[in-house]
Amino acid sequence: MAWARKPDSKVREFEQRRLTDERGRLWTGSVTSGTLRGAEEHPEVVFVCEDQPSELKRVARLDVEAKDAHRAWRKMTDAEVLETFRRSEPA
Repeated sequence: MAWARKPDSKVREFEQRRLTDERGRLWTGSVTSGTLRGAEEHPEVVFVCEDQPSELKRVARLDVEAKDAHRAWRKMTDAEVLETFRRSEPA
């Protein structure tokens, strides 16, 4: 079996977004395949608290197609990222 590397045009760019919540905690969010059944069709954002490692991770579903999730995440405004965090749930 021969392995082939994906062309760069097919590799999704990974981008983390940072935000501060209402309590002043710093969070980093990144897009991932979903954790539920049908995950490839339903991408999610996982938020990790940077300054309180014991804080539970949070997860929010993105309502875009999986193939467009990374692009949509990069194009979101800071307000949209914050709104995504607000509707997230403990993971």
